[in-house]
Parts: sequence; structure tokens; C-alpha cells
Amino acid sequence: MAKSPAAPPDVKIRVRRRPARKDFQVIWRGLNRFNQRVVGKLPYAHFLVEVRSPRGRLLGGLQGIAYYQWLFVANLWLDDKIRRSGVGSRLLAEAERHAERLGCHGVWLDTFAWQARPFYEKHGYQVFGRLPDYPTGHARWFLMKRLAAAQATGRRRRPATPTKSRRA
Repeated sequence: MAKSPAAPPDVKIRVRRRPARKDFQVIWRGLNRFNQRVVGKLPYAHFLVEVRSPRGRLLGGLQGIAYYQWLFVANLWLDDKIRRSGVGSRLLAEAERHAERLGCHGVWLDTFAWQARPFYEKHGYQVFGRLPDYPTGHARWFLMKRLAAAQATGRRRRPATPTKSRRA
């Protein structure tokens, strides 16, 4: 005899425009516990590779999140005064080196059509996805790159425990 589907739980569903931070944390922690049952507890770390002037003014940076042995480049920005000077290439290379030290075997990111896709492709990143009309008339591109240490050995490194980490 076939099992009948469970009755839906008695719940309320609504959209909250200003949810409490603790509610976001409940969702994050619940999803994290669920994921750990499949892949185990892997380290993650948030970091910033920054560019400062000789006087200490922040001129740009790369915000990275190392998670599941991949670096996600969340944001990369440079002040107009230092763009096209090679600083962006140095910033990206430093983030990749740091990711390898954290045990990452790849990097992924997204960029809009009017932003930096050619820059990333010049540095060995390959497109793995495109979201059309985001926003309408434009596209969002998803790119990835395998890190040199992972390619050279043909195997994945065991992840290092980051010295400083925090939950997203």
C-alpha cells in the first residue's frame, strides 16, 4: 500500500521587509548544520586584500570569502586614480595566494557585462555561466579559475584552519 503524503504543517508564510538579524542567523545556522551532515565541517574565512596610499587612505580592495575550499571574490574595487596601473592584477594574485594557503583549489566570482570580464579572462578565469537581463539589457557573468597548486599536483589540498574566521 502506498504511503499517503504528509499533511502540510500549520504554518504562516509572509515577506518581512526588515527582518531581524537574529532571524537571518537562524536560517544561516540551520542551513550550515544541514550542509555539514553532507560535507563535514570545513573552514571558512572572510578577508580583505587592501590597497592603501602612502598616507594610509584606502584606495581599493578585494573582499574574499573562502568556503568549501573555493575562494569567492565578493567585491573588487579600485579608485579611478589607480585603475589600469597593474594594481588590480597584484590584488587578485595576492588573494589567490592567500586562498591557496587556506586550502582553496579554485576561485569563482561574478561580474556584470559593463564591469571587468575581460580583466578576469586575462588572468585565466573562464566563464561557467551567464544570467541574461540582469538588469534588463545587460548580463551577469560567472567565472572560475583552478588555482595553480591544485593543477600542479592534480589533487586537492587538505584545507588549512584559518587563523581568523567568522560566520557570514
